[in-house]
Amino acid sequence: MQDIADRLNISKNSVSIALTGKSGVGEDLRQKIIEVATEIGYPIQKLSDKNKSDNELMIGLIAREDIFSENTFFGIINLNIEKEVKARNGQLLIHSVDENNELNNEIPSFITEKKIDGLLVLSHLKKEYIQQLANTGIPLVLIDHHDYDLNVDSILTDNRKGAFVATRYLLSNGTNTIGFIGQVDKSPSYKERFEGFTYAVKEAGIKQEEKWLIHSIKEDEAAIENYIENLDSLPDAWLCANDEYGFLLTRILSSLGYKIAEDVSICGFDNSYFSTLSLPQLSTIDIDKEYFAKRAVVQLYNRIEDNNLPPEKILLGTQLLKRNSVKD
Repeated sequence: MQDIADRLNISKNSVSIALTGKSGVGEDLRQKIIEVATEIGYPIQKLSDKNKSDNELMIGLIAREDIFSENTFFGIINLNIEKEVKARNGQLLIHSVDENNELNNEIPSFITEKKIDGLLVLSHLKKEYIQQLANTGIPLVLIDHHDYDLNVDSILTDNRKGAFVATRYLLSNGTNTIGFIGQVDKSPSYKERFEGFTYAVKEAGIKQEEKWLIHSIKEDEAAIENYIENLDSLPDAWLCANDEYGFLLTRILSSLGYKIAEDVSICGFDNSYFSTLSLPQLSTIDIDKEYFAKRAVVQLYNRIEDNNLPPEKILLGTQLLKRNSVKD
């Protein structure tokens, strides 16, 4: 926008007003600004699109194939995004990104042809792919993902604080040793949960045993069981990166003769159905998935209204749910 302003010897603010369809500049100047913007390749959303009412907006939602097939967390968010868009009388267009699309930065045609007014990206895709999406100029909001190199809006869980609270809860119940289980490099969320765990352990002044930090293992019962059986000792408590890890760990330790809560405490994360399937039910960190979806849609509609605002990272709070898997 500054380049356009310099060429026409006008203020950057005038350029912003013209390109967002707001009143404040004359029509002749607006057309000159649009001509220069087009010439230098600045992405312009049609001014007629800016004046659409909510019931005419087409919203895109994309994610990797495995994210759309997951029901316990993202499936609930996906469902509530659809409900929220419909409540605004908008239309939702859903597209799954396969591995080859992502690897080759192949953007869906409805995005490159700008057939949508705004785009939601659910969970993580590689940075280069998301940058391609951002380069289209279509208003964009990331859900449960962020990257410091991407200047786009993100709706996030306060994972560090959630994990910190859960770890401190475990340590306040007579726990002297503690472990962590989860594939930390799988997503930024898991990494942040591990960071919150580490901070709480450090604050408590506890020396952490490396053998109890299982941070590169998938949600696979056989693999986890093999790891546990090869340990020469176990901690008093475990924080799990999600409830599925907690569910599997509970099954494994119970089969090995440990009494959950009495002999070992376990806390999950997400408050998914795995936490209630577990016997006993897992203490966990609750994320309000319905509000997560609603907040993402609200942010996207705000971004559609004005795509020149500075990008925002919005952290949503969590809540500790105390159940029966932690020693009282």
